[in-house]
Amino acid sequence: MVTLRDALLRVVVVGVALSGPCKLIAGEVRITVQGADGTAVEHAAVVLRDADEAWESPPGEGEATIDQIDRQFVPSAISIPVNTRVQFPNKDDIRHHVYSFSSAKSFELPLYKGMPARPIQFPQQGVVTIGCNIHDWMIAHIYVVDAAIHGLTDAEGSWRQEGVPPGRYHVEVWHHALETEREKVDEIRVEAGGRVGLETQLEFATGPAPRRAQPRRPTGPGYQ
Repeated sequence: MVTLRDALLRVVVVGVALSGPCKLIAGEVRITVQGADGTAVEHAAVVLRDADEAWESPPGEGEATIDQIDRQFVPSAISIPVNTRVQFPNKDDIRHHVYSFSSAKSFELPLYKGMPARPIQFPQQGVVTIGCNIHDWMIAHIYVVDAAIHGLTDAEGSWRQEGVPPGRYHVEVWHHALETEREKVDEIRVEAGGRVGLETQLEFATGPAPRRAQPRRPTGPGYQ
């Protein structure tokens, strides 16, 4: 279990490069997230919050999808605005039973296959971990944010966002393996037509950066 004492965020601004005469209204932000051992951290949520509160976050109420394919959640992590409705279609020929006990959203979808389950709305910010009551290796994480600009790092631990309005931003990095789930990293300034790069390091008390869980598929009579 990672505690506040164990979670260390160290930030290094790796470069700010402004274009010549600023013809662009927006800028670009690049964030890299690594573990203390230099391992890329995939599926870390990066959130930019307007430090000056010059503009409001969108109300959300959009839609997203997490499929169930070959006894896996696909994708295994998403980042969504608050109030988004998430569909959980079952494309397998067996039943699944999706559930969450997370404080940000607790829900349960009864056993189903071959028919659409009701969408689940996520009105509260936080990290929601979902599983399947039948196939215990099926795990996915939903990062629900109340900011307009957010996303997930890729396999190289990188996240890039174009079209960021000029201004000051608080940068947060969220990860389900941190007990606090999210930490403020630093403050950046985005200039019109500029590019900002930020390198962030997470130190997990449990050791190296968590890697994507590998499927555990039991075999034998009656296996579904």
